[in-house]
Amino acid sequence: MSTGPYIDGYWCEAVARSVDLTDTWRLSAHRSPSPEAALAWLRDQALRLADALGHAPPVGTTADIFRDWAADHAYQRIQLTALANGQPISANACGPDRIHGQGRDIEVLYSLSARPIHRDATTRRLLRAL
Repeated sequence: MSTGPYIDGYWCEAVARSVDLTDTWRLSAHRSPSPEAALAWLRDQALRLADALGHAPPVGTTADIFRDWAADHAYQRIQLTALANGQPISANACGPDRIHGQGRDIEVLYSLSARPIHRDATTRRLLRAL
């Protein structure tokens, strides 16, 4: 058994952040067994988020950015390679959104991300013992 670190799956998240409100909301999270599964989950979340953000947008909206990213398979191949090589990946878009109780539109950053879950050999042995 290797004594060095290894990748034990991939942690994926969909997050919304507001600089104005200094707040973060985790919209969804998922543990994927492979880089391919992580990227598929991110694509599904991008389309789900785009649908939630608007169906008839003007060009260049936050929803369009996520729809375009979900359809850009060439770029996703680059991200897949990066993720498989242990690097985190993300797709991000920023735009105005109405937050309940604020009475105005505020700037919200939406982020879809995946990162490898790194474990060392000791942790691996402990997890196997459970």
